[in-house]
Amino acid sequence: MKSQPSPWQIASVIGSVWGAFEIVAGSLLHNLAVPMVAATILSALGVVIMVTGARVFGGKGIFWRSALVCAALKTVSPSPVILSPMIGITLEGLLMELGTLLLGNGIAGYLLGGGLAVLSILGFKMVRLIMIYGTDLVEAYKSVFSFAFSNEVLSTKGYLIPILILVLIYLAIGAFAALTGYRGGNSIRKKYDVDNIQLLPPSNSYMPTVVKGYKGGIGFLLFHVAWLIIFIFTKNYISSVYWLSGGAIYLLLCLFRYGRVRRLMSRPTFWVAIVLVSSLSSVFITLGKYSALTLSSEFFMQILAILVRASVVIISFSCISIELMSKGVSRHFRGRMFSPLATSYIHAHSALPQLITTLRGGSRKIFQPIPLIERMYNQFTHQHTKNGHPFPVYIVTADRHAGKTTFLKEMIAWLEKQPVAIAGFISEGQWDSQGNRSGFNLITLPERNSQTLCDRITKTWVKQESFYFNPDAIEMGKQALLTAPKDAVIFIDEVGRFELNGELWADALTEIITRNQNPMIMAVRTPFVNEVILKWNLSNVKTIDATTDCPEVAAKLLTLS
Repeated sequence: MKSQPSPWQIASVIGSVWGAFEIVAGSLLHNLAVPMVAATILSALGVVIMVTGARVFGGKGIFWRSALVCAALKTVSPSPVILSPMIGITLEGLLMELGTLLLGNGIAGYLLGGGLAVLSILGFKMVRLIMIYGTDLVEAYKSVFSFAFSNEVLSTKGYLIPILILVLIYLAIGAFAALTGYRGGNSIRKKYDVDNIQLLPPSNSYMPTVVKGYKGGIGFLLFHVAWLIIFIFTKNYISSVYWLSGGAIYLLLCLFRYGRVRRLMSRPTFWVAIVLVSSLSSVFITLGKYSALTLSSEFFMQILAILVRASVVIISFSCISIELMSKGVSRHFRGRMFSPLATSYIHAHSALPQLITTLRGGSRKIFQPIPLIERMYNQFTHQHTKNGHPFPVYIVTADRHAGKTTFLKEMIAWLEKQPVAIAGFISEGQWDSQGNRSGFNLITLPERNSQTLCDRITKTWVKQESFYFNPDAIEMGKQALLTAPKDAVIFIDEVGRFELNGELWADALTEIITRNQNPMIMAVRTPFVNEVILKWNLSNVKTIDATTDCPEVAAKLLTLS
């Protein structure tokens, strides 16, 4: 009887895919200057990935586990600030879990969990700002409405209106993300042989990765956490002089110990943002209290208190992030208590480079995530065929415009002189007068029937990226594959991003692989070779480099296999 994958195995799959999206989509969103947009989009993508994984693989407790794996992957980030995203990701997983706990592991639970997960970004941002700038920031926000409106209700309660609107917007975004994941997961699951899904195997002995660089230790980590809590909650209970002095001493100690902190505090943008928010907060608080701006000692002490608090909280977050990535803390998590998470982290970490390559290859559609998620899940599963493909599969590979089709044509020319049946098709490129690629012609084998497969101008056809594809030519190509005689050598030019997303020849290719009746030769761009092998569970593969190998030699090998 086939054993079901454990929740931690599933978490390593979902968490690594989520982590790859965090890295690639995060870098694409990095230059957006609109506050909260990047975090909101990443949160919504996280919900889509979690719900899709739940529908495809099933299992209980996978949301919080997947979030922990994804959060742990943040420790490989070069950024010195990883604590906030780690907490945010973990909160998303916990709230997704809460939604399904309250309303069940179905569409209602996913909608509630997704809404709460995305809403947590807004809530966590507000809590973090209050931690940094204190309740003075809340008072400043209220003062804006008190100062702006003469109506008593609006002046006292008007500050709640933007908050309620934002809450509804974030709940709606999260619910829509969950619905997208639900539908996408159901669609992917239909393509899988559920009884034959094989995930990453569990490891019997956990061997943690070696962390290089800063030694650190659990003691330093606990010190920064304890100091942050004490500093925040003692502000109103001790003298301002002692409180400010303690904050200044802490900043000096951090400057002395951590090079990353010195680099962070040396940036003018660090101080400009803090001074600006501190000053504006004090201005609005004063206006709210006195309906006029008075430059008193109280006003300047208020600015100083907010500035010191913000500096201490931000620096303590950075120090905690540094300690989380240290060798000392890593050593502490080698214990048996944390081994399930640690093992899942190792699997996710090892899969991350290939997942990132896949995601960058499809970055143009990164915000239409379901086809990309399917491609990435394929790298952890073998679900399309039970027995692989016993006939040889030759993958002719090279980069774009590097001669793959020419190589296939030379192989065909040699094979046609032999008693070998051929089938399938090749795709010949077309160029305009400026030397730019204008389209492709599909040519079937052995008949040499030709049709325009795609071009850039026929807008009545099906648009895929920058080309319009001819449905009649697509159907002709499918029939050339599906009607191939038994034992005929099938040529496919080419298999790539569209097929990996389930488009063009994907279904026909799955069908002929399932039949197991033909040797095959397919052109595949170099970045997609591993994905094609994994997606169709190809076991008898020979790779040919179109830029260095000889077509005649490759064709001779085919007749001997």
